[in-house]
Amino acid sequence: MPDPTRPANEQSAEDPIDAFGSRLKAGVVGYLRAHPDVGAGEVAAALGTSRMTAYRAIDELLDAGLLIADPPRDKAARGQWIQYRVDDAAVTEMYLRLGLAIGEI
Repeated sequence: MPDPTRPANEQSAEDPIDAFGSRLKAGVVGYLRAHPDVGAGEVAAALGTSRMTAYRAIDELLDAGLLIADPPRDKAARGQWIQYRVDDAAVTEMYLRLGLAIGEI
């Protein structure tokens, strides 16, 4: 019997599900789409979460290639203000991959 928790085309669904796997990460992407080029503190305040929780979600989204940091994390000096925005092309690609995986597209 097939496992209903694993779609037949699960490989193409894994990356989008991992990337957007929480309401918090989806909230971060939504907030940054509406308010680009803000810091993690503003994101945290807007979403009603701690700064550390927001940083973790932002780091995971950066690792997934869905956000852009300015300056890039590897170039920022310690304590330097970093602003974040959504990589619209990457988010759209993930959205389309998820839609294909679940048969919506």
